[in-house]
Amino acid sequence: MENHDKPAFTILGSAAAEGIPALFCDCRVCREAAAKGGPEVRVRTSYNFGGDVQIDFGPDALQAWQGHRDLLRRMRHVLVTHAHEDHLQPTDLVYKGRWFASVAALPSVLEIHGTAPTRERLAREIWFGEETFAEKFRNCGLAFHEFKPFDSFPLAGCDGFVRTFAADHWKKLDPCVFLVTLRGRTAFVCNDTGWLPDATWDALAKLRGEVAIDVAVLDDTGMLAGAPEGPAGSDVWTRGHMSAPTILKAYDKLDSLGLLAPGCIRAVNHFSHNGGSTHGELRAFYEPRGIVVGHDGLVL
Repeated sequence: MENHDKPAFTILGSAAAEGIPALFCDCRVCREAAAKGGPEVRVRTSYNFGGDVQIDFGPDALQAWQGHRDLLRRMRHVLVTHAHEDHLQPTDLVYKGRWFASVAALPSVLEIHGTAPTRERLAREIWFGEETFAEKFRNCGLAFHEFKPFDSFPLAGCDGFVRTFAADHWKKLDPCVFLVTLRGRTAFVCNDTGWLPDATWDALAKLRGEVAIDVAVLDDTGMLAGAPEGPAGSDVWTRGHMSAPTILKAYDKLDSLGLLAPGCIRAVNHFSHNGGSTHGELRAFYEPRGIVVGHDGLVL
């Protein structure tokens, strides 16, 4: 059970877009996941911070709700990193409406925060009724708040604060990574990005002495690609997503900027079967380096 003085950071899902075992795939990683089960099996990435804050709302939201209902029924805010299908499933948000959720399990309004391309996708795919976007959202018990990279804003009703930074990902979606502070604990949510843009590193550097990260989760879509322990002949992932050599470099830079609190939990998440490594192989590489390997249901 969560200590409300120290809000828990829960990894609800830990895979990239295809999941593991992936649809239609029979690679070694998928075969081993199917045979072994447990943490080798992964749904698409999302997180929950302290019950109040959901980070991304993708196609496995129902499964997350069913497995973590007591936690997620406290949800007040959803932060959307970007509008790719594995991180945003607009049609499932419709079921927040009273015509579907016959007895409301959430606060009357669920606050959705995203960039302009996220708003555009929501407007296209929220199908309930023929009204304007705002009216559709009201019918579903939702409200939308637009942000841009390098914005900051409070989260009403939960003593939370968000800072957004540009990610190196699908540029036309204005993808972001987040620093989220909730009841005195700060999480750095850094998936779906390659090596961070210079503007993001510069903005982070200015927070030295102001922000201390208690939990950091970096993108490891490429798994161990490019590391000596990784698949033979694989290249380092630096653009769009990261792999192990880039992650180690990024953690060194965060450390050198003085942004990691003493005892900061360093983790990796958002894994693709195309990275070529199993959960066990990831643990063997990262744990001696003091880095936690994410898996579905892990609480940090």
